[in-house]
Amino acid sequence: MTPEKLDLKRATQDMVKGVGGLEAAAGFCRVGKSVLGDNQSISKPDSFVALDVVADLEPLARDRDGWPHVTRALCRHMGGVFVAVPEGRATGADLMSMLARKVKEGADVTSTLCEALRDGVVKPDEARKVRGEIMELMELLAAMDAELAAI
Repeated sequence: MTPEKLDLKRATQDMVKGVGGLEAAAGFCRVGKSVLGDNQSISKPDSFVALDVVADLEPLARDRDGWPHVTRALCRHMGGVFVAVPEGRATGADLMSMLARKVKEGADVTSTLCEALRDGVVKPDEARKVRGEIMELMELLAAMDAELAAI
């Protein structure tokens, strides 16, 4: 099984755990416990969760770290990242505020990366911190894009 497919299996496991386990998850979608169990089992390399099942279950797993699990894994598999667009709509007056936040978030990325590079080596914990700052900036940019698209 490829690393990408293993990642999808792990993401399915996280999603099912986020819903409350196999029995709980089966109550919220069209497939039963055994199918969901196969979908998340690495010993069942040809069984993967269906998209409609992901659409039913993923919203219910929102409180588990890494949400949306399967969607994020698919984005990675396709060479991208998942960026959530914040709920709620900004107003035109909010664009200036969003622009100011964008400058701050960009500076946060820069300063965090510069700190990580201070000794010439970016350690894994430093990389995670920088990536967190980058994700905050991308989410803000996605919100700005959505607001501008609505104009």
